[in-house]
Amino acid sequence: MTLSFAFRKIQATEALKDKISKKVQKFRKYVTYPIAVHVTLSLERTFQCAEITCHAEHRELVAVAKTKNLYESIDAVVQKIQGQLRKERERKKGHASGHVVLRKTAVLAADVPADIPHRVKKLRQAR
Repeated sequence: MTLSFAFRKIQATEALKDKISKKVQKFRKYVTYPIAVHVTLSLERTFQCAEITCHAEHRELVAVAKTKNLYESIDAVVQKIQGQLRKERERKKGHASGHVVLRKTAVLAADVPADIPHRVKKLRQAR
Protein backbone atom coordinates (compact mmCIF):
# COMPACT_ATOMS: atom_id res chain seq x y z
CA MET A 1 0.00 0.00 0.00
CA THR A 2 1.44 3.33 -1.02
CA LEU A 3 0.43 6.39 0.94
CA SER A 4 0.91 9.98 -0.15
CA PHE A 5 -0.08 13.25 1.50
CA ALA A 6 -1.01 16.72 0.29
CA PHE A 7 -1.52 19.65 2.64
CA ARG A 8 -3.23 22.82 1.45
CA LYS A 9 -3.24 25.88 3.71
CA ILE A 10 -2.42 23.57 6.65
CA GLN A 11 0.89 22.95 8.34
CA ALA A 12 2.12 19.38 7.80
CA THR A 13 2.82 17.78 11.18
CA GLU A 14 4.03 14.34 12.15
CA ALA A 15 1.00 13.89 14.44
CA LEU A 16 -1.38 14.23 11.47
CA LYS A 17 0.70 11.89 9.33
CA ASP A 18 0.85 9.27 12.10
CA LYS A 19 -2.91 9.43 12.72
CA ILE A 20 -3.68 9.05 9.02
CA SER A 21 -1.16 6.22 8.64
CA LYS A 22 -2.72 4.28 11.52
CA LYS A 23 -6.22 4.80 10.16
CA VAL A 24 -5.26 3.80 6.61
CA GLN A 25 -3.63 0.58 7.82
CA LYS A 26 -7.17 -0.64 8.59
CA PHE A 27 -7.82 -0.78 4.84
CA ARG A 28 -5.58 -3.87 4.59
CA LYS A 29 -8.26 -6.12 6.07
CA TYR A 30 -10.59 -5.31 3.16
CA VAL A 31 -8.18 -5.82 0.26
CA THR A 32 -5.52 -8.35 -0.67
CA TYR A 33 -4.22 -6.49 -3.70
CA PRO A 34 -2.00 -3.39 -3.64
CA ILE A 35 -3.73 -0.05 -3.43
CA ALA A 36 -2.52 3.53 -3.70
CA VAL A 37 -3.96 5.96 -1.16
CA HIS A 38 -3.73 9.72 -1.60
CA VAL A 39 -4.79 11.92 1.33
CA THR A 40 -5.47 15.63 0.92
CA LEU A 41 -6.00 17.87 3.95
CA SER A 42 -7.06 21.44 3.38
CA LEU A 43 -8.63 24.48 4.99
CA GLU A 44 -11.67 26.11 3.39
CA ARG A 45 -12.74 29.22 5.25
CA THR A 46 -14.01 27.79 8.55
CA PHE A 47 -14.11 24.14 7.54
CA GLN A 48 -11.32 21.59 7.81
CA CYS A 49 -11.49 19.25 4.80
CA ALA A 50 -10.15 15.76 4.42
CA GLU A 51 -10.22 13.83 1.15
CA ILE A 52 -9.02 10.30 0.50
CA THR A 53 -8.63 8.79 -2.95
CA CYS A 54 -7.91 5.07 -3.24
CA HIS A 55 -6.80 3.55 -6.51
CA ALA A 56 -7.73 -0.09 -5.99
CA GLU A 57 -7.35 -2.45 -8.95
CA HIS A 58 -9.70 -1.03 -11.59
CA ARG A 59 -11.70 1.19 -9.25
CA GLU A 60 -11.12 4.61 -7.83
CA LEU A 61 -12.77 5.23 -4.46
CA VAL A 62 -13.16 8.83 -3.30
CA ALA A 63 -14.48 10.25 -0.03
CA VAL A 64 -14.63 13.83 1.25
CA ALA A 65 -15.54 15.15 4.69
CA LYS A 66 -15.78 18.74 5.94
CA THR A 67 -16.15 19.59 9.61
CA LYS A 68 -14.94 22.22 12.06
CA ASN A 69 -12.31 19.84 13.49
CA LEU A 70 -9.64 18.26 11.28
CA TYR A 71 -9.44 15.06 13.31
CA GLU A 72 -13.19 14.54 13.01
CA SER A 73 -12.90 15.03 9.26
CA ILE A 74 -10.17 12.39 9.09
CA ASP A 75 -12.25 9.91 11.08
CA ALA A 76 -15.33 10.54 8.93
CA VAL A 77 -13.51 10.16 5.63
CA VAL A 78 -11.82 6.94 6.79
CA GLN A 79 -15.23 5.51 7.75
CA LYS A 80 -16.60 6.38 4.30
CA ILE A 81 -13.71 4.68 2.50
CA GLN A 82 -13.99 1.61 4.74
CA GLY A 83 -17.66 1.36 3.83
CA GLN A 84 -16.84 1.57 0.13
CA LEU A 85 -14.09 -1.06 0.45
CA ARG A 86 -16.40 -3.33 2.45
CA LYS A 87 -19.09 -3.00 -0.20
CA GLU A 88 -16.58 -3.72 -2.97
CA ARG A 89 -15.29 -6.79 -1.13
CA GLU A 90 -18.81 -8.15 -0.59
CA ARG A 91 -19.62 -7.56 -4.25
CA LYS A 92 -16.58 -9.51 -5.36
CA LYS A 93 -17.07 -12.22 -2.76
CA GLY A 94 -20.68 -12.74 -3.79
CA HIS A 95 -19.74 -12.88 -7.44
CA ALA A 96 -17.01 -15.49 -6.98
CA SER A 97 -19.05 -17.61 -4.59
CA GLY A 98 -21.82 -17.94 -7.18
CA HIS A 99 -19.41 -19.55 -9.62
CA VAL A 100 -18.02 -21.88 -6.97
CA VAL A 101 -21.49 -23.12 -6.06
CA LEU A 102 -22.31 -23.85 -9.71
CA ARG A 103 -19.06 -25.76 -10.17
CA LYS A 104 -19.58 -27.85 -7.04
CA THR A 105 -23.17 -28.72 -7.89
CA ALA A 106 -22.14 -30.02 -11.29
CA VAL A 107 -19.62 -32.36 -9.66
CA LEU A 108 -21.93 -33.46 -6.85
CA ALA A 109 -24.92 -34.06 -9.10
CA ALA A 110 -23.03 -36.18 -11.63
CA ASP A 111 -23.91 -39.44 -9.86
CA VAL A 112 -27.55 -38.57 -9.14
CA PRO A 113 -30.10 -39.22 -11.90
CA ALA A 114 -31.95 -36.12 -12.95
CA ASP A 115 -35.63 -36.02 -12.14
CA ILE A 116 -37.13 -33.42 -14.43
CA PRO A 117 -40.69 -32.65 -13.35
CA HIS A 118 -41.79 -31.46 -16.77
CA ARG A 119 -40.70 -34.70 -18.41
CA VAL A 120 -42.83 -36.70 -15.97
CA LYS A 121 -45.85 -34.56 -16.77
CA LYS A 122 -45.35 -35.06 -20.49
CA LEU A 123 -45.06 -38.82 -20.05
CA ARG A 124 -48.30 -38.88 -18.02
CA GLN A 125 -50.13 -36.86 -20.65
CA ALA A 126 -48.86 -39.09 -23.46
CA ARG A 127 -50.28 -42.26 -21.85
